[in-house]
Amino acid sequence: MGQFSWLDCKTKQQIVDNKRRDVFVLIPREFGGGHIKETCYDGYGHFGGHDIFDLVADWNREYIDPYHEYPYSGEIVGKEPWADAYLNLENSISDIENKMRETNKYWEYRYIGIALACYDEDNEALTFPIKITHDPNAIYEWCPPSKSDPNQGWEYDEEDEDDEDWDWYEDEED
Repeated sequence: MGQFSWLDCKTKQQIVDNKRRDVFVLIPREFGGGHIKETCYDGYGHFGGHDIFDLVADWNREYIDPYHEYPYSGEIVGKEPWADAYLNLENSISDIENKMRETNKYWEYRYIGIALACYDEDNEALTFPIKITHDPNAIYEWCPPSKSDPNQGWEYDEEDEDDEDWDWYEDEED
């Protein structure tokens, strides 16, 4: 399983993996509003007992049409092996996962959310994109989509860019 991390949608600060700091997944008003709180993000898309990719797949399900194009790749959602089952709103999540298993490819529901929102351009194009922040008072509708963290949740300090840490190297001539 790959790691996923984002930048705070308001401040552009990293959402650092495995570091104790409150982080909030903002929820669209149409789905109850407010936020989901996580105190130590694990790096795999889990926030407060929820999978962010399950959520984004749920939030956008009735707004995606078969001709929806992923801006990043140019692919069409309708060509995905899970598209027919996902786009049929009468299907439950287990119906969708069963259909996905039949294709022998990507059988977890979260994969749909990953396909829809993994790249910044794709996430931004969604009706309800992923928005994550450190601000507990932030409101979904007032915030831009979160961008992917280029450092994938590994804590980054601007000083790290200039410092070359050669402590591990010992000159054998000493």
